Amino acid sequence: MNTSAEAPSLVVVGGSNSLLKNGWVDKLKQVHPQPERVVNLSIGAATSAMGLYRLLTCAEMPDNPVVLWEYALNEANYFAHRQPAKVLIYHTQWLLEACARRGLRVLPVILYNKAEATGAERHRYRDFLAGTFETYGLTPVDAGQLWRAEFGDLPVDRLYADNPHYSVETGFPLALARAVLRQARLATVPSCGHEDGLRFAGKDLRIVFPDSGIPEPFANRILSCDIFSMGADLHFSLTGRLLACFLIASRAEPAITFRSGRAQKGPYSAQISARGTGPARQLKHLLLWSPKDPPLASHGDLFLSPQPAFGASPVVQHTMAWNASADGEAVGTGGLIGLLAEIDI
Repeated sequence: MNTSAEAPSLVVVGGSNSLLKNGWVDKLKQVHPQPERVVNLSIGAATSAMGLYRLLTCAEMPDNPVVLWEYALNEANYFAHRQPAKVLIYHTQWLLEACARRGLRVLPVILYNKAEATGAERHRYRDFLAGTFETYGLTPVDAGQLWRAEFGDLPVDRLYADNPHYSVETGFPLALARAVLRQARLATVPSCGHEDGLRFAGKDLRIVFPDSGIPEPFANRILSCDIFSMGADLHFSLTGRLLACFLIASRAEPAITFRSGRAQKGPYSAQISARGTGPARQLKHLLLWSPKDPPLASHGDLFLSPQPAFGASPVVQHTMAWNASADGEAVGTGGLIGLLAEIDI
């Protein structure tokens, strides 16, 4: 019998499938004996880097929760759009390390694109991810296995609403929620061997905010924070390595460059597509390093600078865009939130 004493508090970090009305997280709240103890920190079209931001800045973390990690589908798509697996996995490892240091249990929830479910796509990222969870002693809830075991008569065209989203018109989201709640009771704190554990020895993570510029409040149904216009230089006091940044993107933001001393990264587009049908301002992240281009090392002073429209074409990462604009066009209504940095301790 399910009782509130047996059901742990749950914190969800994931993508848009975790935000769907009547999706698996909504069903999780229905089957949890105390739905107010299910906290959803998910953001659409994001990766573990966003999960780190959401966890490290969460002001209302419930006591002793199980963290439900749901980024596999999104990260497979980032990998398919040339984001290196090493970057995605490193951020996931950091998230597991951050949870381990806080004594938080973790349960991965593995979702798949429709094309993966049919066998039309197979991403090597999945192998790296499986190896990561095995190293940390974690047993995921696998949506593909659940579908094949309990919904063998449900055609894939009914299982999915579109390629990256599961349908909410079947019994599958409820079954997934029940499986997650059952497994959450058995979730463990991530733990890896001595050699793997040394990867983060003497290191920590920080969310770093600008110490220049004028903050403007931003709020929607998911997030409330300050943002800083990217139309002029922003200064950060940072001694550490730059991994990612978090921003509210719009259709008219400048390309941005990060620099410390003589070293720099970018420019990167901070825009979303002008042809998109979604909100005019969206929470996004940029992943700012690769195996061939290590993180920018800052030795005290780091600057974000807007790139002139006539300058070099910016890097356009997955889910971002670059819209043609004239030099001097007004900066959009978005802004920079903060940076994810790795520091030495």
